[in-house]
Amino acid sequence: MPHVSQQKVDKKTLENIYKILFSAIINRNISQKQQQLSFAELFTNTEKIMLGKRLAAISLLSQKISSYEVGKILRLSHTTTTKLHVKLENKKFSNVEKLCSILRKGPLRHYLENLLKPLPRYGTSPAKLFKEK
Repeated sequence: MPHVSQQKVDKKTLENIYKILFSAIINRNISQKQQQLSFAELFTNTEKIMLGKRLAAISLLSQKISSYEVGKILRLSHTTTTKLHVKLENKKFSNVEKLCSILRKGPLRHYLENLLKPLPRYGTSPAKLFKEK
């Protein structure tokens, strides 16, 4: 798990940090390639894997795949998949669910298709699908 500093940031500063992050994600003046390169530099492999797995888990859970199966496919703990499932059921992920729905039509779709394919008995594990090459 990534380390988060114990030093608290005031709410106003944190809101400004979020605005900068979100503007980098949604700014149409920044090419997709530049965004990818920037995020590759900003996020550790662990952070990218964690975020990717959570998005994939929410997407799979919203398609009514059981939390047990999602955990097995993505190698997530039962606690994590159950928490995500409960939040999804309680409508706490309405925006994330919409995002996943949009992403399922693009890049996330390819991950999900690969995850749901039967894997060879030896070799590729679902965790390897999220690692950079």
